[in-house]
Amino acid sequence: MGDLGESLSFIEDNLRVGVVEYKSILGGRGRKAEEQTVQDLRIVELLADILGGEEDEFLKSLYLEQLDSEEVAVFRLSVFQDLLRDEVYGAVKDFVSKIRRCMKLIDLEKDVYEQHKIGFHLDAALIYVEALESFYNSLKALKVGSEGFTQLLNYLQGIVEGAYFRSMKEKAYEARKARDRIKVRVRIAGDEIRVWKYDGGENLSALIEELFSIFKEGEEEEVRYIKTVEETSHVHAAILEGAFHVYRREYEILKKFMEDFPVIVDEGVASFVKEVGFYLTYIEYMRRIGKRGYPFSIPSFTKDGSMHVRGFYNLLLAKSGTVVPNDIDTDGVKRIFVITGMNGGGKTTFAVSLGQLVYLSKLGLPVPATEAKIPFFNSIMTLFPVGEDVGESMSRLEQDVVRALNILKQANSSSLVVANEPFSTTTSDEGFHLAKLFLEELHRKGSFCLLVTFIPRVASLDFVISLVAMPSLEDPGKPSYKILPGSPPSEYTAIRIAARYKLLYNDLMGVLG
Repeated sequence: MGDLGESLSFIEDNLRVGVVEYKSILGGRGRKAEEQTVQDLRIVELLADILGGEEDEFLKSLYLEQLDSEEVAVFRLSVFQDLLRDEVYGAVKDFVSKIRRCMKLIDLEKDVYEQHKIGFHLDAALIYVEALESFYNSLKALKVGSEGFTQLLNYLQGIVEGAYFRSMKEKAYEARKARDRIKVRVRIAGDEIRVWKYDGGENLSALIEELFSIFKEGEEEEVRYIKTVEETSHVHAAILEGAFHVYRREYEILKKFMEDFPVIVDEGVASFVKEVGFYLTYIEYMRRIGKRGYPFSIPSFTKDGSMHVRGFYNLLLAKSGTVVPNDIDTDGVKRIFVITGMNGGGKTTFAVSLGQLVYLSKLGLPVPATEAKIPFFNSIMTLFPVGEDVGESMSRLEQDVVRALNILKQANSSSLVVANEPFSTTTSDEGFHLAKLFLEELHRKGSFCLLVTFIPRVASLDFVISLVAMPSLEDPGKPSYKILPGSPPSEYTAIRIAARYKLLYNDLMGVLG
């Protein structure tokens, strides 16, 4: 097989020896979330805020995958607990930045002039070696506690103690010394470039830099369409060609390093750098929200169906304004919440906010709340208003009923259903009976449900917990955006508005005589 075959064999043998298998820092993957749920809970908008302007399809796919395993969610949350320590976050961020720089050089290596390839390859190796050793030592000193980082630490130990890495490090430093010995004088006259050994005379680096500057300032057309990559050009390549003739031994050392170590970045390290972006991106998002005074917490998962959430809030509102935090509680015996209360009082926002919180917990992410003790739900389903069917094959009410039936078929004791004013396009009596049948079946299955409605009787069912959107204490005509346990209101804001403008039944009858 020759030299190449021997090199590849050396790589394969030494990548296997002493290196444990890389285990994903994500702990596992999930399944794609229901499209309707993603739409109703406004997850796409939330994801746009989390990712910012970053167009990373891999990261996006992770945020749209719901975990089925509580164990994987706990695994991720434990990784977050390590990364929320500033020193761990800083070490990981620095390592990821260096490895990405290294991988960029390897990628650029394909496009540069042949004379530059060995230099790019060596630079990538030097960055990799120093970054990996530094990160491994930092991680070891920081005493990380999560299973994810413990596994990574063991993996990195296998790499840095492996024969391939140690040999690559030794040879990379030798190649760097050889490159440092290459010092030349250059004379450019017209199309002719002369290169000879630098003999200790006047240092012409500044002059050469000034000469090369014309190739950085948009004047390449004077030299007939010359491509440049990372500020390299045909002039640099020509000088290197001359230097390699003068420093033949040093060139052979550089060339041999590239041939002996064609693989620089370990596949597991590359996977880690790609996957850990999931954590880093979210922590950066948490910090942006945190600057506005809103906290996040690591959720814990209850086994008895109890739910105790303190100070949860809507992330989409928190990014740009003031939001009112709320609480929700149940011991798990009653699992159906019905929200009534004044118009514009924040009922839908409350429901969406809790739905988002549960959604994020199913990704293994810290949640927007001061405290969150919740079940690990195996599914989140939503029943929100939809527009009329364009084809007029089904009315809005029919669509509500069909979706409700589909939910009932799938629901179980680990399901959360978020429903916003279902069955609202019929009479209040019919709407009540439909909502009652729907909630009774969810109750029978032991499912959790949060239902927003304007029908007070629904909140009076004996198996539900009644929550009310409360008016402001200072001005009863305005909402406080606090949702508290209580009985449904005797009248809604609409009644007060009608009374103000004398549009109640008795007022109208008095006018009509």
